[in-house]
Amino acid sequence: MRSHRLLSSLALLGPGWIASAQQLADVPTLENFYRKASVSATVIGNYVYIDGGELSQLLNGVSPAKQHFETNRVNSTISIDISKSWTTSDVVLRTIDRPWGSKANQVIWTDHAAGNFYVWAGTWLRGLLVTENELWKFTPDGNGGGTWALDPPANPELFDGLHQAEFVAFANNNDTGFAIGGVSSAWTKKSQRSTQAIPGMVAFNMETKIWQNGTTDFSPIQVDTLAAGSAHYIPNFGPNGLIMLLGGMAHPVDAPVDWGTAKPYDLQNLTFFDPQTKKTYWQVATGTIPPSPRSQFCLAGFQNVDGGYEILLMGGFNHRDLFRYSDAYILSLPGFVWTKAPDSPTGARRRPACVSVGNRQMLLIGGTGNGLWDDKDAAPQGLALFDMTEMKWKDSYDADAAVYERPAEIKTWYNNGSFDAVEWSSDQVRQLFVSTDSTGIPGTSPSPSADPSAASESTPVGAIVGGVVGGVVGIAIIAAVAWLLIRRRTRRGTNLSSVSDDAHGHGAPEVAKTIPTGRAELRGSGRTELPSEPEYLEFGASVGYTTPGRNHNSPLEMDATPATPLAHTRY
Repeated sequence: MRSHRLLSSLALLGPGWIASAQQLADVPTLENFYRKASVSATVIGNYVYIDGGELSQLLNGVSPAKQHFETNRVNSTISIDISKSWTTSDVVLRTIDRPWGSKANQVIWTDHAAGNFYVWAGTWLRGLLVTENELWKFTPDGNGGGTWALDPPANPELFDGLHQAEFVAFANNNDTGFAIGGVSSAWTKKSQRSTQAIPGMVAFNMETKIWQNGTTDFSPIQVDTLAAGSAHYIPNFGPNGLIMLLGGMAHPVDAPVDWGTAKPYDLQNLTFFDPQTKKTYWQVATGTIPPSPRSQFCLAGFQNVDGGYEILLMGGFNHRDLFRYSDAYILSLPGFVWTKAPDSPTGARRRPACVSVGNRQMLLIGGTGNGLWDDKDAAPQGLALFDMTEMKWKDSYDADAAVYERPAEIKTWYNNGSFDAVEWSSDQVRQLFVSTDSTGIPGTSPSPSADPSAASESTPVGAIVGGVVGGVVGIAIIAAVAWLLIRRRTRRGTNLSSVSDDAHGHGAPEVAKTIPTGRAELRGSGRTELPSEPEYLEFGASVGYTTPGRNHNSPLEMDATPATPLAHTRY
């Protein structure tokens, strides 16, 4: 059915278009492969699954720029076996038939307990074959294959009204997928007549099949919108894990989408939320902060043997200055410190995908370079690997790689006491991230799977005041110092209006604010005291802001209907 619809559409353009389409391959030879981008990827068991995206390739000796279409859709799901070692030049890419037309920039949610994944939203290449709102579920067979099927919602009336979008920030915990923001257009939604940024957040419970739709009042982004940013689920901090938001651009709800003038979310003031309680928090990161504006990059996460967590950020696009990034950075938690990683040896990457594989390796999949689709990728099949412990790019995958340990540079940061100097945005945030294991190494708060009663048994590092002090006198000193610090903190001012939005210099656009008034925006060389009580917003709290010409106290949902509050329950 899919092939018939595709060929029927191409027939309207003439017989030459059909001939070209029939000769295209979802997995070209190494010689014919040029570029792949905008794919969605996940890992289940011993296989990486890659779905959707765009592909350019040599066709009968003709380069992509001289073909009818420079890019074409990838109509197969692709799997890679990670139980065996391989190189990027000899890796086997298995194709799996999919019963509907492929899209790019899809949302992908993975249900690890059930062993399947879902794709939703995204953009139809050139706006062809657009369908009504659909959610597709892929069920692997355990051998690198599997089957696709539509997954009907439990509440179809709400689901049918949702705006399908691309450039959505998405992540999922054990049972619920989240989709935040994005951009909707005629290429993403049937009968759509305009291009608009989408406010709010959608949630899908993979067990009950219930969809919930929230507005800006129920989203971690409280002002404007979020487009082309990324979200990442961190399982081992806080009682329910946390979802971190990184990068992206803020488009006003009431104005046309304009990437050149959109405000960037920087990568120093970081926003994250509890996926169950819907509380939003923030924390200022230190270290080598990745440059921004930055969007359309990829993330991969690694839990280390010390109980911490590292997120690798790679590539992306600067919409203001119109260039692609080839750099990479590691955000280490709980220290909230950025470390520069080696640049990609195969060049810049816009709209790549990243997944963590084989204990300590990141698999990079695709992305366009500075020469766009007609620039042949230096990475075979668009694949490259990065060893997180060694901090090295490689062209081979090691199925027997050792467990992940922090890179030496990050280990040194923790070992030299830098973690004790972290200035937490609030005591609530500190409690989410600070505890000690039996060796006294800063690690994590209780993980979502841990016994909830264990939370009260962990000892905050900040309360240790530099080391273990024995005896009653030592305990008394610690208590006195802690009391003085708390008293001093509560007397700090919360007026940050003197922090200039122009302190960045070079005409940089205003940095979009993702948190309540009072958040410390560190822009200049001068130090700004952290406020005493801006620790979080609870989802559902009214922000009461307005934009000229439109009242946002009752913002529109993603389906353009009056707001329906999300209950503060697990859904």
